[in-house]
Amino acid sequence: MAEPVLLKPIPSQMVNELASYGPFDIKDFIQSPEGDDLQFHAELKDGQALPKGMILTGDGVLTGIPAKDTQGIYEIVVHAKNDAGAIQTTFVMTIKPSLANNEADYVDKLKSQVWEALQQQLPLPNLGSLLELPITQLDIYYLLERWGTLTIWDAFNLDPPSEKKLLTLKGVSEHYHVYDRGSSLIMCPKDLFSHERSIQDGIQTVRALAREVYDRDWTIEMAGLDKWTHAAWVELQYLGDQHGKRIEIINYTPTAEEMKAYTARASSNTMVPE
Repeated sequence: MAEPVLLKPIPSQMVNELASYGPFDIKDFIQSPEGDDLQFHAELKDGQALPKGMILTGDGVLTGIPAKDTQGIYEIVVHAKNDAGAIQTTFVMTIKPSLANNEADYVDKLKSQVWEALQQQLPLPNLGSLLELPITQLDIYYLLERWGTLTIWDAFNLDPPSEKKLLTLKGVSEHYHVYDRGSSLIMCPKDLFSHERSIQDGIQTVRALAREVYDRDWTIEMAGLDKWTHAAWVELQYLGDQHGKRIEIINYTPTAEEMKAYTARASSNTMVPE
């Protein structure tokens, strides 16, 4: 029996308070060379438990619904072991403030009840009253997140967009397309209604798109879902650090939260281009 090995660094993760996260399979990053079962455990770098509402199952699946007041940037240590030995690695999880307003308190409570029922194999609560609730900001953001796109322009290229050309880039998720339109690159979901597509699929594709833009040495502008623009900005900063040259991003001001996320990811050495 061989010790577990780290196949590749675990990328940083991002979720909102009270929003469903995962399932995110750590076994895609840590495996046993001989295919035997591993036991997983996770904790914060200071030894405390994961943020309330988040769990890592013994078979390596990270999932949950971050509780209220858990917003922040966390460095998470993942341990994996078998009879031959153990390994650990770290990654950064950013929990953003909840987008829910007071009208969505009932939905937030119901989500927690559903999650608890699933964990304890209890009957699910009655969901019929959900049909009578008003549409909330959280509902709208959920749709934006599910259908979100990202466009990156070559800012000084004044040519009109050309016919779209499908690009095959290393690292793009199977759930996304990336198109080249000459003066811009665009990422969009393949199937708007797919339940298999996760936030991680989007971030993975954003990073691949950012690497392509960096290789083209464009001066850029970005527009799209905020999670995608944040991930692209951080990836481009990291590429600039790696290669000693940053490309210019105009009309974009990173937030303090993005700066913290970038600093944490860079210091933990988890941002390795694929």
